[in-house]
Amino acid sequence: MKKIVIAIAATALIASSATVAQAAPTTMVMFTATTGAPLPGNTLPSLTAGDVVTLVIAKFPTGKGMYVYQAVQPAAGKRPTQFNKAGALWISTTAGASFKPTDLIKLTIDNGNAWGADCAHQSCGIQVELDSISSAGDTSEDQFFPITYVAGTATTTSAPAAPTSTTTVTASINGTALEQNKASVTLAYRTPLTVVTTASDGTAPTINFTPDPSGKTLCVVEGKTIKAVTATGTCNLEVHAGTAVGYYPFYLAKGVQSAKKSTSTAKKGKPTSLTLKSNFGETISYKSMTKKICTMVDNTLIGLAVGKCIVHAAAPSSANYDQFNADWEITIGKK
Repeated sequence: MKKIVIAIAATALIASSATVAQAAPTTMVMFTATTGAPLPGNTLPSLTAGDVVTLVIAKFPTGKGMYVYQAVQPAAGKRPTQFNKAGALWISTTAGASFKPTDLIKLTIDNGNAWGADCAHQSCGIQVELDSISSAGDTSEDQFFPITYVAGTATTTSAPAAPTSTTTVTASINGTALEQNKASVTLAYRTPLTVVTTASDGTAPTINFTPDPSGKTLCVVEGKTIKAVTATGTCNLEVHAGTAVGYYPFYLAKGVQSAKKSTSTAKKGKPTSLTLKSNFGETISYKSMTKKICTMVDNTLIGLAVGKCIVHAAAPSSANYDQFNADWEITIGKK
């Protein structure tokens, strides 16, 4: 049964090579060592024929399947036209799939010669996309990850494996246990989370983030609090207790920009200062939506008449957070 289903899936790959408008993927692909420990920076090592790439897919689309396969890098916005259909993996809960969505997915790399490519001289990589069985023509989850292919030289490296130890560690956030080697919680920009850790031998664990290969600081630890300082990438939290270590990866995401409504009341004719900055330090601009009741001068509210004043507050976006918008109601009373 499995061979039949995979054959259908491979044939469907060819039929689904047409493209439609591209949307931002919601699935998240994380490459790991064979132990499941995430690779620092989610960066693949140099690979050669026979090497096995191990990965997990977070936020897997409910009720759908996905393909994972080796291919030559396609043009921007297109799907690969040169790919290893015989080695394609079908990820699904359906009987006969290569792997289940919750599995460690393993894809064997080759030199491409068997499917008309030459990965030693062409840019090859790993393509991840929705399957055509449940999502024909839908390219919204298409992602391509280039690999560095080194012919005849096995240079595969992996994330540090936990030393052998009888001690075990656990970590949780807001009462929810974190799963080792699985990104189950998103860490948003400048949104601190407190990590509670334990060790089976009763010692107090320490925490730190694996340094990113780029040399950039993506996440920081402040006591037992962790925080992302950018909205893109992955961070790998390490929990240590003696020789025991647990790895807890996080995908990074945009923070939520907000601002505190500084008052709900003001006096007619009396200037009232409103919040000047958002939680991310952006200057808030204001506009009166009820000009007969109130007016705004920069962040100063002036009541013109008794009644309900509506002001629109806005702050600009950045790569780390979206624009802030809010309509605040402020009651203007008598002097």
